[in-house]
Amino acid sequence: MRVRASLISAAILAIFTGPMSAPAQLLLNGSFEDPETQAENPFGDLAAHWGRWGNWINRETAWTPTHSGKCLIGYHHWQIQEDTTSGLYQDITGAPVGSNAVFGVYAFKDEKTNIESVELRIEKYGGGQVIASEVCPGDHVKTGGWGHLSVSGTNTEPGLRVLIVVKPKQGGNREGAVKIDDATLSFN
Repeated sequence: MRVRASLISAAILAIFTGPMSAPAQLLLNGSFEDPETQAENPFGDLAAHWGRWGNWINRETAWTPTHSGKCLIGYHHWQIQEDTTSGLYQDITGAPVGSNAVFGVYAFKDEKTNIESVELRIEKYGGGQVIASEVCPGDHVKTGGWGHLSVSGTNTEPGLRVLIVVKPKQGGNREGAVKIDDATLSFN
């Protein structure tokens, strides 16, 4: 009798609460493992589902160590000629309104890398209006090993955009590179 009552209780709970399932992963290709298709990007240096601007911020399959998987995003600071930023972004359509979004990545720089900063930003869907921003000065990005960077903010409209922004050293000689891997987005 006790087993039957437990089964009935479980059935009633399932009816009122719905199926038990893990929350959907709204951020796509956070590990940067998947490249754009050959037709979209013949070089394979752009991660699927991510947009890019600026120069020398590429999906790299030969750089090591990765945080996980077989590739990462590499920012080639020694190659940058301009004073403008480079970065990646992704629009998230299913982000719940009014919940706190936490966007994070793992990053590290080579020993002699002298970037100005790495910024993580959450914007309104489609970009433009900043919801939250966290700027990590270049000398605070972990050297020679992976460190975690994150930003959190609450969106007041459906969807949002997440961005990774690298600002080069302003003036003088530019050296080294920055590695970025395993982006995550969660809501609480």
